[in-house]
Amino acid sequence: MKPIPVAVFDTRWIPEHPSGVGVYALELARRLPALLPRWRFVFLAADGAARGRLAAALPEGADIRVAGCGPLSPRSQLRLPRLLRALGADLYHAPNFMVPYRAFRRGGGGRVRCVATIHDAIPLVVPDYAPRSRTSRMKALYRWCLRETALRADALFTVSETSRRDVLRALALPPEAAARVRAVHNGVDPAFRADGRAPVRAADDPAERVLLYVGRRDPYKNVSMLVEAFAAARAAAPFPVRLVVAGPRDPRYPEAENAARALGVADAVDFTGSLGFAELAALYRRADLLVHPSRYEGFGLQIAEAFASGLPVLCTDGGAAPETAGDAARVVPLAGGAAAFADAILALLRDPARLARLREAGLRRAPLFTWERTAAAVAAAYGD
Repeated sequence: MKPIPVAVFDTRWIPEHPSGVGVYALELARRLPALLPRWRFVFLAADGAARGRLAAALPEGADIRVAGCGPLSPRSQLRLPRLLRALGADLYHAPNFMVPYRAFRRGGGGRVRCVATIHDAIPLVVPDYAPRSRTSRMKALYRWCLRETALRADALFTVSETSRRDVLRALALPPEAAARVRAVHNGVDPAFRADGRAPVRAADDPAERVLLYVGRRDPYKNVSMLVEAFAAARAAAPFPVRLVVAGPRDPRYPEAENAARALGVADAVDFTGSLGFAELAALYRRADLLVHPSRYEGFGLQIAEAFASGLPVLCTDGGAAPETAGDAARVVPLAGGAAAFADAILALLRDPARLARLREAGLRRAPLFTWERTAAAVAAAYGD
């Protein structure tokens, strides 16, 4: 009888309040066991507290083991090879860029196969993307880590074709390693579906319009430019306009809040801080327009979430944003700066027919971005 293969999935990337990579890891961990019934899954937790949280989030009866350290800890490089041997692992799956290097040989094809994801190469391709971040200060080490993972992985995923091209170029991968890199888009949680959305407002409706930005405050996200564009659009609009900036507060980057005060629009900009899933989904359904000014995106999950929510999208041409948006969003060239973005905001808010067309186009595009599709594509790598 053929032995049951063992997959060790590294859920140490899932924090108490998942976002970004944490959501990606959690959605795959929830779905892969059902897609791969011939595999036995073991999930890694950093410590006992994380094990308890994961037990509530993963399918009932999930086999969760405590690694005793986080995925970025130097101790992980020493402990994980031994732990994989002890668990009888046939495959190790890292939903982010760090793997235990000593467990895998360059070129792949070892006894234990390695599947990993490099979500993007933004720190290596975008100048001054986040100058106060640890990655920015340790860029050479970060590049080394990404390249070693890419050289050792039997299958390496990115979240867009744009990110795939960036990874190949920034890491200077040899052809055999480049051939193992594949792009699979992220998914969107069903909680963001458009149930109960109000109709697009008429042009002469005097009610306040709500612009929504979702994301971090890192400089490459361009939130200061957004505030500048908002101030110009608000001054020219025939109706009141409010900007909601939803995402974690970051004291390292106060530029957007400073700009709101300097431009005299602080009373019309809401900086919400981090929001729960239900609160964020409600914001998507309440807003009139998603404004996504980022200088670069590896995917642009907010764009896909807005599509699912029936929220029209205005974004820049930074990185993978046009790839995610397709023909379902208004895309403004970054070269136009705040003035071009402000003009686009005004033009859309004054044109309810255009907003309605964007809403319908987004809803048609939304089914391309589901976690079921993402997990199915990733699951195929287990059987290669």
